[in-house]
Amino acid sequence: MGQTTLDELKMTVYDNDSSATAVVLYEHANYYPDINNDEIPRTDYYFRIKILDKTAFDLANISINTYKKQRVTDISAITYNITEIGAMDTDQLLEKDIFSIEESENWTTTKFALPNIKEGAVIEYKYSVISPYLSINDWNFQTDIPKIKSEFDASILGNYQYNIKLVGSLKLDKDEPSADKKCVYIDGIGEGGCAIYSYGMNDIPAFKEEEYMLSKKNYISRITFDLKSHTSYRGVVENLTTTWKQADKSLKDQFFNNQTSKKRFFEKNIPEVILNTENTLEKAKKIYQFIQNHYTWNEKYWTNEDAKVKEAFQEKTGDVGEINISLYNSLMAADIEANLVVLSTRDNGIPTKVFPIIYDYNYVIVKIIIDEKSYFLDATNKFLPFGQVPLRTLNGEARVINFKEEGYWEVLKPNINSAKGIIAKLNLNEDGVLEGELNIRSLGYEASNKREKINLLSKESYLEGFEGDNPDVEVDEYNVQFKTEIEKPLQEFFKIKMFLNDELTKKIRINPFFFERLKENPFKLKERNFPVDLDIQEKTMSH
Repeated sequence: MGQTTLDELKMTVYDNDSSATAVVLYEHANYYPDINNDEIPRTDYYFRIKILDKTAFDLANISINTYKKQRVTDISAITYNITEIGAMDTDQLLEKDIFSIEESENWTTTKFALPNIKEGAVIEYKYSVISPYLSINDWNFQTDIPKIKSEFDASILGNYQYNIKLVGSLKLDKDEPSADKKCVYIDGIGEGGCAIYSYGMNDIPAFKEEEYMLSKKNYISRITFDLKSHTSYRGVVENLTTTWKQADKSLKDQFFNNQTSKKRFFEKNIPEVILNTENTLEKAKKIYQFIQNHYTWNEKYWTNEDAKVKEAFQEKTGDVGEINISLYNSLMAADIEANLVVLSTRDNGIPTKVFPIIYDYNYVIVKIIIDEKSYFLDATNKFLPFGQVPLRTLNGEARVINFKEEGYWEVLKPNINSAKGIIAKLNLNEDGVLEGELNIRSLGYEASNKREKINLLSKESYLEGFEGDNPDVEVDEYNVQFKTEIEKPLQEFFKIKMFLNDELTKKIRINPFFFERLKENPFKLKERNFPVDLDIQEKTMSH
């Protein structure tokens, strides 16, 4: 602490990014076995940040989340401001202004706010987290504000091996591995060595999000540590990064909570008329529709624990795991061979395939093969037709779990193309009003999203929203076709009036793209270092 200078206080703009509202002057984390605390891992954190604009004042509100046996210690914080005579003024964080809040049975949040924040201030704070757990948190070199210098050091006992990976497009300015053969002394055993890792980046640009991208977690430059193996003091090696075959078995035994063998329960609860359907594809569709309409999704993803399909079925509500594992069991009860498929959603990041990290996966769906054609099913959405999975699941490759053989990877793609066709037949009258018919035909995700909106809102509310999106339009009549027939395109019919903004003259100009025209370029970055991924659910560009 106490590293702030007058030059830092006098800074009014960050030269490398004049739009920055704040800049990290220096940050550092140091992970090591704490010799004063039975070699329990400890991480010391230090941050020094320049506040350039009042919109960045929230950076002075600090929250530290800890899990179960983790604890926060040695918190210290100072705010620096410059006085009218050019001197440095400091305000110290008081211990009474540090709060701990129990968010749940497992999580605690420690909070504090640095005092006397003004434009031009520099905030400096440090704290330590002592954790008996072997996981090492990712270190994000890049965030939504630029940084001048960011460093991460780790001193790891030699009997622990980690898979270390650099994510993102930026390169390290410092990568200095070394070894310390005498980093700890343990009574009765002797001295122990550590592997030392020292990483750093300088002049790091802010990560700026833009339209049509997957989770920023995929692209932010960071260093990750995944525990690979542990060697006991007697030399016995325990591999914690398993093969995919072992991971598949763990998924069945632990993460699916032994809920994949409830075939008899669902045999009794699925109507006989469905189970007795002769055509296999028709039977699969009926089972899918039965589960789809039986459940209401509670908006929770697969939690990897505590799935209880019997209770969920009786309560008619459940998370992604409970609903889709129920679908899996129901298909098996109908003698339709099915596999569970685990994946990471678009907002959760793309998981690594190099080695299995089961906790990367937060979603589960079902795969069946009928007449040599594959179908992926997700029964959480009542408005998705058979074979169409939600857009949130389209995130590269998913892992198909085969309980009889080793699993495999498969790319998820939409089964039905998404499109929207708009036909307007309008007459221009002498008062400058366009009158006539508007027909909108929607397919795929476009239709599913529209059906959900139509079913959730009253007709009046839906049309109010439509007119709100199109302020020059007044709807006189409205009808919809195939509102509940989700296998068919959705058809909407409007009778409308459209008011022109200009007075009529001998010559007028009419833009034929009356609805949903692209008003601005969504790609504004001078340099984009991540791919374009068209989110067709919310940004269909059709006319």
